[in-house]
Amino acid sequence: MIEIVYKENTKETGQGRKINLPRNVRQIGEPEAGRKIYIEDYVVTYLKKMAKEEALSSRAAILLGNSEWAEGIPYLFIRSAAAVKNAADFGEGIPFTDEAWAEIYETIKEYFAEQDILGWFLSVPGYPTDLDAGLLKTHINYFGGVDKVLMAANPEDGEEDFFAYENGRLTRQRGYYIFYERNEAMQRYMVDTGSGESVETREGFEDRAARSFRTLVQEKKDLSGQKKVMTFLYTASTFLVMVVLVIGITLINNYEKMEGLELTLSEISRSLDEQEEQAAVNTDPLTTAMEEENARALEQPEGEKEAEAPAEQEPKEEAEPLPQENPEEAGTEEPEENQPEEPTEPAETEQPAETALSQSVITIPESYTVQEGDTLLKISRKIYGQDNKIDEICSLNQIHDMNHILVGQKLLLP
Repeated sequence: MIEIVYKENTKETGQGRKINLPRNVRQIGEPEAGRKIYIEDYVVTYLKKMAKEEALSSRAAILLGNSEWAEGIPYLFIRSAAAVKNAADFGEGIPFTDEAWAEIYETIKEYFAEQDILGWFLSVPGYPTDLDAGLLKTHINYFGGVDKVLMAANPEDGEEDFFAYENGRLTRQRGYYIFYERNEAMQRYMVDTGSGESVETREGFEDRAARSFRTLVQEKKDLSGQKKVMTFLYTASTFLVMVVLVIGITLINNYEKMEGLELTLSEISRSLDEQEEQAAVNTDPLTTAMEEENARALEQPEGEKEAEAPAEQEPKEEAEPLPQENPEEAGTEEPEENQPEEPTEPAETEQPAETALSQSVITIPESYTVQEGDTLLKISRKIYGQDNKIDEICSLNQIHDMNHILVGQKLLLP
């Protein structure tokens, strides 16, 4: 009897060290947290094909690959499978005879020299109802350890499951991973053991997994491209919405500012109008008195003006000194008390007429220099005593804006 040397890979990865997991994988079910099982796509294809060849009998194979540990969890990477001949007789389990093991090791040496035994495969008609105690005994005797598994399949519908020895029994694993890689060793084994097949059939079978892998990669690229396009469109849409919001807020703020500015200008204009009206009402008292006197002098009849003229000359004649008479003649004259008094009425009327005449005569200069605080309205009132000279002053001095004059500016007067 050939002695079976059991090797359990207990190599633990260091803290912080990561296992190089396959990049292209497909998950089946929900893998266990305490054990991770990865099986290559070529191996799955080979085992299903082998099971279907003899669907009414049991078939067995050895699972090969390598295992690693990380944080107390075994990672099994099943990369190959080698068929076991003459495994149809159950008896007390699958008969792994010396001849069977010798052939298995020859196959491993020829095709899978650098791989270890990770468990076994069993195709059972009527699975899963026929897993009995004999299978548990076979697993314990030849494939004991936490990093060894049993893959059981139904040859009719191709359903398969993984089992691991836990708490004294084979426990079904809820899920595993199928990964894709260029498995040249398994391809060569599948071609060499494919009896009765043509070259075309073997080449097509060899390339099927590669085509499947390329299709899967292309699908992932297409999906990635679609995600990138969707991400770009979402980002562009978000940016466009933000630009529209900013423009809207800016327009609203500008509209509010324009309304405020218009309201302010209206208030300033109204205030200026009120100030001009108030200035027109509150005129200078001296100017008002001069206007009234000028109006009264202009309304006085011409006869009264001529009568006033001699009255102005009489006081001049009386003011001349009289020649002194002889004292004797002076003494013979009657006292002044006996002389009749001259009427004084003309003297009383002379003063108002003289005042009116002096007020009616106004000297208008040829030019005027603008002082601080002057306006054309104030200058017209000051020089002419009235407001109707503004247009003439503007026309004579070529002033287009009556409100725009400068201090020190010399104005020609009409």
